[in-house]
Amino acid sequence: MRRLLYCSILLIGLVVACNQDCQMDRLYELNQLVETNPDSAISVLKELGSRVEFAEASDEFKAYHSLLQVKAMDKAQQLSKAPQSDSLINIAVRYFEQFPQSGFLAESYYYAGRVHSEHHHGDKALLYYNKALLKDSTHVSTHLKSRIYAQMGLIYLRNELYSEALQMEDLARFYCLQDSDTLGMRLCTETIVDISRMEMEKDSDANSDQKKLAIARVLRLNEQVKSDMLHTKNAELEAESAQRNKIIFIVVIIAIILIAVATVLAIRIRKQAIERKKLYEEMGTLNAVKREFYDKELDRLLVSHDRNGEMLRAKDWMMIEERLDESFPNFRERLYSSYNFSEVEYHICVLIKMGVSPSMMSTLLATSKSNITQSRQRMQQKVFNGRGTAKDWDRFILSL
Repeated sequence: MRRLLYCSILLIGLVVACNQDCQMDRLYELNQLVETNPDSAISVLKELGSRVEFAEASDEFKAYHSLLQVKAMDKAQQLSKAPQSDSLINIAVRYFEQFPQSGFLAESYYYAGRVHSEHHHGDKALLYYNKALLKDSTHVSTHLKSRIYAQMGLIYLRNELYSEALQMEDLARFYCLQDSDTLGMRLCTETIVDISRMEMEKDSDANSDQKKLAIARVLRLNEQVKSDMLHTKNAELEAESAQRNKIIFIVVIIAIILIAVATVLAIRIRKQAIERKKLYEEMGTLNAVKREFYDKELDRLLVSHDRNGEMLRAKDWMMIEERLDESFPNFRERLYSSYNFSEVEYHICVLIKMGVSPSMMSTLLATSKSNITQSRQRMQQKVFNGRGTAKDWDRFILSL
């Protein structure tokens, strides 16, 4: 029973984890249906959007769902009869503008242009077609380019701008050739022939004012597109510059802090090195001014223990430290200011101060003479960064 429960929990976790990917995969499959049977795709997409779980779907799912609906209506020639197409394509455009890496921004711009074109907003349609070509050039396929230029040519044709329409249809035919789209090439060729015929039949003088107005509108639109592209590019550059300046500022602050810390540490290390060097240099004169800690009673105690081969006990050390403190009250503090010594190391230093030989120390501390020598040398190296010998340590202790 417990194993069944664990398996159920694991299965639920896997379903939740792949739910979003599975939803998007279903929409990708519906995209194929849009291409082959747009009327059926419209029904399936509407039914999918009416489900309860649609409200809990991801924003990406909703955006692509809206894009497919507009795409299906366009292929079914229902855009002009669908007032909701404007709000649907806006959902897709807003989302994919925030996430252009999805690869659907150019297609969203194209169908936004188709919506405005079907509602006779040619200037807005041209604006979205230009955005598709300029703002998401990475994801504009040759097939989509051929359709964009073909639609732009039709808009110019409606405004009786025949030379501009011919240029767009030539570009559309070129990209149909690149895409091996024979049907598209045939349609573009027929449209070019029609445009050329209409241009020859049209009385340009009778419509010169109208044509000038149309040209002026197109020029204003081109300026608007350029301005929009420039504004977007400047905004991107300003954002990149602000981010770069922020990073530089943080790096400079960190560098200043690190330099300040390094300077303080260097000053402190140098000060300690100077003090140790001075102390080390003073050790060379200690032989002439040797200050031994000597007490007659303690001397008899040490000799007795050495003769009997006995180590010093706790009460013996208490007596030694009391007498040592009377003669050298700051000895312990000065010693521990240079390093945090162990109890055995401290006892060795006390015996050095009392003038006890290493052989006697080995008896009083119950260890070998070589250990005593090694301990003295080790303490010297700890305090003076690896310099000096055991005898140098003795001179240092006698100087305290």
